[in-house]
Amino acid sequence: MKLGTAKRLTLPDRDSMLRGYGFRKELSHGIEDPVELGVMALSEGEDKETVLIITADMAGINVRECGFIYELISKKFNIPAERVWISSSHTHFAPGFEPFFINHKDGKLAYGEHPEDSVYRSLWQSRLADAAEAALNSMEECVLEHVQVDVPGIMFNRRTIKKSDGLIQQSYIYPDNADELIFQEYDSTVSAWRFVTSHGPKAMLMSVGCHPVTGGKDAYCVSGDYPWFFKQKAEELFGCPAFFMLGAAGDTVPRLRGEESQKKADKVSSRRMIGDILAMTLRQNDLLFRKDVRQSVAMKVVELPVRRVEPGDCGISEADPLELMLLEKRYPEKEFHMPLRFLRLGDKVLCGMPFEVLSAISLELKKANPEAVLISVTGGYDGYLPLQKEFARKGYECSFGATHVAAGTGDAALKCAIEESRTI
Repeated sequence: MKLGTAKRLTLPDRDSMLRGYGFRKELSHGIEDPVELGVMALSEGEDKETVLIITADMAGINVRECGFIYELISKKFNIPAERVWISSSHTHFAPGFEPFFINHKDGKLAYGEHPEDSVYRSLWQSRLADAAEAALNSMEECVLEHVQVDVPGIMFNRRTIKKSDGLIQQSYIYPDNADELIFQEYDSTVSAWRFVTSHGPKAMLMSVGCHPVTGGKDAYCVSGDYPWFFKQKAEELFGCPAFFMLGAAGDTVPRLRGEESQKKADKVSSRRMIGDILAMTLRQNDLLFRKDVRQSVAMKVVELPVRRVEPGDCGISEADPLELMLLEKRYPEKEFHMPLRFLRLGDKVLCGMPFEVLSAISLELKKANPEAVLISVTGGYDGYLPLQKEFARKGYECSFGATHVAAGTGDAALKCAIEESRTI
């Protein structure tokens, strides 16, 4: 196997609209932690097709924007979209490209829709092109190893079930009434791939399913959240560049998060603690890394037929007019296709979905195929993806507007992932 890598900072050169929270009313006004993009160029050797893995510290890049990136890569490097993998970390503290809507009338930004950020897009794409060229020019022979370890203590499933009526209590922070709730399962596995040359480790690729919403001192400051610190600590401990992809994190959040955890940032920083714990756990389990039997890399894209969500899917008779308008504008057709991406990486198969995927889908996928690893916010960013059974319990992730596709899409995506992960 051959690998080349490169990373570039993608900090905005001016105040920008940070994505991930609907409460924001103004542009950013500072930087707490960096954001970056990474490129990994992979092939099975000489004269073999190259796959580009792009990792981005962003809330998400929608399908349309991913299309622009595929065009850029194809024109400049002659690598087709079918061999380009784009995953976002889903930090809630980074700029984005697409238009955004301000639904407040008392903020610094005007109420209504605001145009796409073409300035940041140009900056980001320029650094992507530079990183991709550097990655392609630095490819060398390596051996692929992987490990999977359990790190359960840093997160919990925020879709807690009330014992009284079986419905969801949305626990965005760890609940005070924990005795009255049933805590649902989540996927606490950390997956890591290490690429080793004759000179030592060349790169680490890591994934875990925990929502990057740890929070800082200021919601209007740029930050890569815990993934940034995960990567930085891994680079320190393993001596090579580290790259991050988000697992099934649609309903899992950090156990310690929010303003309270950041008040004494000189002593306690949840972002740093989570990142350090994850990286140090991998380092502590260094002896468990195993050389993959299959030193291979291959990609496949499957177009999944989907339907735009309707009020009845979420158990309501009428939708909020604003949410309905925004959804119809984003998805003019009621029925369309969404890309699912599959990446054979040695002995494992990464199953990339363009959603914030709920934990149950990852857990069911692993039961059906232990080789499969679910990766969220890949090749697009199109709302939450629950299984159909979750809609009866209600909760934010199953509400109109939070989920963009009809009930049952999660089940169809899971079935597709099980089938395709066995064949690639």
